[in-house]
Amino acid sequence: MIFYSNADQVVRDSISKVKSLNRDKIYREQDMCIDYYQYSNTKSYVQRYFSGTLQEEIPIYNVNMAKRLIDRISLVYKNNPERSVEDERYQDVIIDKDFSLKKVERIHNLLGTIALQVCWHDGKFQYIPRLEFEPVFDRDDPMNPVGIIYPVQRRVDSLSQHDEDEFVYWDSEQHFRFDSTGKVISINEDNLNPYGVLPFVFVQPNTQIDEFLNTGRGKDIVYANRQIDIAMTMLQHHIRKAGGQYVIEGNVETNNIELGLNKVVIVDDGQMKNLNPNVNINAIMEGIKFQLQQVAINHHLTFDFGLSGSKSGVALKIENVELLEAREDDVEKFNRLEKEMYELEKIIAFVEAGITFQEDFSVNFSEIHFPDFEKEREEWEWKFKHGIADVIDYMMFKDPDGFPTREDAEKHLAERRQSNMNVKNESTQEKSMFKFGKNEDNQAVKGNEAI
Repeated sequence: MIFYSNADQVVRDSISKVKSLNRDKIYREQDMCIDYYQYSNTKSYVQRYFSGTLQEEIPIYNVNMAKRLIDRISLVYKNNPERSVEDERYQDVIIDKDFSLKKVERIHNLLGTIALQVCWHDGKFQYIPRLEFEPVFDRDDPMNPVGIIYPVQRRVDSLSQHDEDEFVYWDSEQHFRFDSTGKVISINEDNLNPYGVLPFVFVQPNTQIDEFLNTGRGKDIVYANRQIDIAMTMLQHHIRKAGGQYVIEGNVETNNIELGLNKVVIVDDGQMKNLNPNVNINAIMEGIKFQLQQVAINHHLTFDFGLSGSKSGVALKIENVELLEAREDDVEKFNRLEKEMYELEKIIAFVEAGITFQEDFSVNFSEIHFPDFEKEREEWEWKFKHGIADVIDYMMFKDPDGFPTREDAEKHLAERRQSNMNVKNESTQEKSMFKFGKNEDNQAVKGNEAI
């Protein structure tokens, strides 16, 4: 934790802080979480538990569990929220906002505290999560940063790339880069921050109490994923040994003995036996299921490995009550963050493009609905019967992106009806491909049969 005195002092303190062993450990754990979420190089976190020649006999077993569970608990941006701003230009400059914040929510649940930067690029806003960063605090307030330092993203696609480490510094007044020696690299004239505010919002877990940096909900998911990889690899080893272990009692002239289904083993002056390990494979599988269920329960998730068959929407909602309650807390958090981001967006849009947005802003996060096809069918049949809705309403309900207005749905329906009419008319023609058994070739066949 770096306390603010002046920019020069912050630069010196941050260099030693970023290079500290404690931060290296945190970043290594963070990298492991990211690797498991992306299902990238997860073998490296398991293979050290299987030394010797075991890996030559049995490959490491890896499962991609972390991404599925993280995505399931990230429900705030599952459906795009509705933002109310009395300016049509606002929607034009936040085109990528929903997509970006859906990713931010998942990263936040995976890692914990992240710094979300609001920036301007090519006439629209971008939202960049900074994962490796060091907050700068005033000594009187260790919970609300007055500045931030983060490393410049370096190219990693070339082995010959040896760029010097560089870092970016922001506070409400200054903005510049500096290298690992403390040399300042100017970005703006006099190193001024053109916005006059720190262009970041900080996303915190709901479990934050008395520390600024906090671990995410996904850490135990990643650890459980690693443990299951270990258990599944051991299970494959026991399955491999289910046929028993061959041993030879007595003297043999050579150790070069090969076993196989199509090989005959001849042992001179010795006796070969098969030792059966009697491993209970079912018990191991039940243990793996228990680990899966336990980590799911920790995050308000339920699953029964498909044993209960399909369930109604009401049953699913009852099973996931705790998950929906946890989502309500997240909605409240992201509602506040959306308003903080809008305050930054107003300032940045005015500085970068001279656009003035109004003060009024609201965001509405849509509710989560579990599928209940039987109830949906009954509801629409009742609406059709009582004239409350028609086929156009149903088309707009099922595909709001494809049919945003009634005119779009009516046009599509008219085209389909015209296409059906054309097919029907063609089918009445003598040479139509739809008149099976009545075309010229079939007539010729029938004529030959008569002869």
